[in-house]
Amino acid sequence: MLAVYITLMLCTMGPVVAMQAGVDPGILVWMVFGLVLVKAVLLVDHFMEMKHSPWGWRLASQGWAIVMVAVLAGIHLAS
Repeated sequence: MLAVYITLMLCTMGPVVAMQAGVDPGILVWMVFGLVLVKAVLLVDHFMEMKHSPWGWRLASQGWAIVMVAVLAGIHLAS
């Protein structure tokens, strides 16, 4: 469980450190997208206890991350 907490902290901290280091915004967006997916998988599997659920239920519960990132990217492109 400690490894899950550490991974979640690193996923949250990673984009901030990269932004402060001056990473290109295009790379930063994809980094955040990937880390949001990792966090979604960890949160669903470990904290919502979906480890033993059928794959369809797990996929549906993890889909919120992809939808949120797509909506935010659409809003960014529209403005």
